[in-house]
Amino acid sequence: MVVGVVSKTLVAVVAVVCSAATLLYVFQERLIFHPEVLPGDYRFRFSAPAEEVYIERDGTRLHTLLFARPGAKGVILYFHGNAGSLRSWGMVHEDFARVPYDLWIMDYRGFGKSGGQISGEAVLHADALALHAAARQRYPDQAVVLYGRSIGTGVAAQLAAQHPPDLLILETPYFNFPDLVGQIAPWAPKFLLRYRLMVNEAIRNQSFPIHLIHGDRDELIPMSSSVRLAELGENIRFHRVEGAGHNTIPETSEYRRIVNDLLAE
Repeated sequence: MVVGVVSKTLVAVVAVVCSAATLLYVFQERLIFHPEVLPGDYRFRFSAPAEEVYIERDGTRLHTLLFARPGAKGVILYFHGNAGSLRSWGMVHEDFARVPYDLWIMDYRGFGKSGGQISGEAVLHADALALHAAARQRYPDQAVVLYGRSIGTGVAAQLAAQHPPDLLILETPYFNFPDLVGQIAPWAPKFLLRYRLMVNEAIRNQSFPIHLIHGDRDELIPMSSSVRLAELGENIRFHRVEGAGHNTIPETSEYRRIVNDLLAE
C-alpha cells in the first residue's frame, strides 16, 4: 500500500514538472517579452521631430522611428529593452540630443506598430539585419554605431559580429541569456531555453571599439556581467556608473557624460 502511494506521488510530481517544463519551453516569448501594442494611427509626441519608417521583411512591416539632425556624421541603430514600445522608447532621443548622429530605433515584432510576433531568436537577428541594410542604403558612406540596451544588447552584439560597426555600445548587458536566467531563476532548466543571445561570443576579440555601460546597483542584470565581458578583448572598455539601477542609469549625469564623450566629434 505504501509503495503504491509513493509511486502515485512520484508520478504526480513528474507530471507537474513535465507540464511546467513544457509551458516554459512553449511560452518563452510571453515570459521574456512584454510589448505594448499601438494602433496604426497613433501619433507620437516628442520634443524633436521623428520620421516614421516602415521596413518590410518576409511580409511583415517593422515600425521604426528616425530622429534626424542636419549635418549628422552617421547613424546610431538603437535596440531597446524587452517591454513597452516606441511610445516610451522614443524618448531616448533626448539622451543623444547633443551628439552628431541621427538616431534610428526599431520596435520588435508585436511591439508598438510593428506587425507579426517574435517566434525565436533567429527572427530578432534577421529583423536587425533588415534595419542595418536599410541604414546602409540611407547612409552608404557614413558611420554606423550600434547601441543595445538590456535585452537589446544581445541583438546589437550579434549584428556587430556580422557587420562590424564603427562603434558598439552596450548598456546594461548580460554575459549571455542562459547565464542571466541562471541568476534570475536558477530553478529553470537551461536546456529548455530557446534564446541564447550569446553576447560574450559575439564581442570576444573583436577589432572594433566596444563600450559597456553598467550601473553598480543594477537589480536585474548584475554589473558583474559587464566586468566579465570586459575581459574578452583588448578593445572592450567598461564604464561603471555609481549608484545607478537598471532603469535609473539614463537619469544620471555620469551616463550622459559617457554617451556624449563616446559619440563626440
